[in-house]
Amino acid sequence: MKEKLLLAAAALLGFATACNNEEDQPKVVSMYGVPYNNYKIKGKVTDKAGQPIKDIEVDSYDVRPVTTGSDGSYELSGQNFGGDLEITFTDIDGPANGGDFASGSLDIRFTEEERTAEGSGAWHKGDFARTGVEMTLEKNEQE
Repeated sequence: MKEKLLLAAAALLGFATACNNEEDQPKVVSMYGVPYNNYKIKGKVTDKAGQPIKDIEVDSYDVRPVTTGSDGSYELSGQNFGGDLEITFTDIDGPANGGDFASGSLDIRFTEEERTAEGSGAWHKGDFARTGVEMTLEKNEQE
């Protein structure tokens, strides 16, 4: 019973502090969210000899992964929440694409020169695009 009374008192206290009907009191506006930007990244994945690698999964934690084409190219689009964007590259078919390649990753930080559109509102920081994001993967060592 004591716990129910404490819970009710806490609920009333929270409700009472949330209501601000006094005209001489400033209105309190609370905003929740995380700043974000939209991005588009285009690039190519190659081996050490400069040959394109197909069927490499290109991924970032906030988007659906894409797979490189026969020419090693990819295009990744999504929303980035926070600062740097980490992109990972994973060989998903093993030796079928010419070798068993080790995974790799790149950190991307967009610059003002890469902005393609201004943001709309307090949280949307704009649109960014980067092309020519190259990744070279090495073959895994055979034991």
